[in-house]
Amino acid sequence: MIQWVYWVWYTIGAILMLTIGVPEVLSFSNGLFLVFYALYVLDLIYQPSNRSALSDQSVKWLRPDLWIASLIIWLGGMGVEWIGVHTHWPFGEYAYSDFFGVHLFSVPVTLGFAWIAVVGNSALISGGGSTWGGKLVRALKTGFWAIVLDLVLDPVAHARGFWEWQSPGGFYGVPWTNYISWFIMGAFLSLFLPAVPNDRRSLLRAKWLYQLFILLFGVLALKEGITGSFIIAIAGVLLAEGSWLYDPRRKIQSV
Repeated sequence: MIQWVYWVWYTIGAILMLTIGVPEVLSFSNGLFLVFYALYVLDLIYQPSNRSALSDQSVKWLRPDLWIASLIIWLGGMGVEWIGVHTHWPFGEYAYSDFFGVHLFSVPVTLGFAWIAVVGNSALISGGGSTWGGKLVRALKTGFWAIVLDLVLDPVAHARGFWEWQSPGGFYGVPWTNYISWFIMGAFLSLFLPAVPNDRRSLLRAKWLYQLFILLFGVLALKEGITGSFIIAIAGVLLAEGSWLYDPRRKIQSV
């Protein structure tokens, strides 16, 4: 169900952002989009393991490991954002607008869901994680996919006023320290996730989710004249496709 809700929300939002913009009366939808993205990712991570073990699929949302991992990533994301806003470290000097809804200590509460979404989606297409060695390899891959996404997202967000950098620089007004921090935090927070699904259907959906997200912001970047982020978005889509083609999980059918 959440997957359908996300794609409807995504389609309407994409049409509005690429044309007339999101009307003020629908401003609440910006933060909800991040929540739906996070829930979609969690559904992809936990659904396959429950598909064969539980007759009632709604029971999967009662699993404690789902909420513990999600809470840790939410708190970790919100915590580092709070540090960043108030100390200008590690991301640089910036401040959030009201675009993503209610703030908690100057940080939109929906940003914690954004961290769940980005870390979870990046981990899904990275694979592995059943052992600590596997988790470390997955962490490095997750950091890579997170930084690719951020190289597309942050310049667009800065240009559109989602958040504002007080000392612009680096890549289209966003300090390089921000991207390095995304890699480190994305990799670190992914360590708290359990092993991701090992079947074709989950991997395919995760790939589409990642590709269409960065493609949307890549087109928005082109519209804003941010050519570099558009090129990175196209490269990210192609890299994700290549990763899918050579991933051994592609040959494993869903139960």
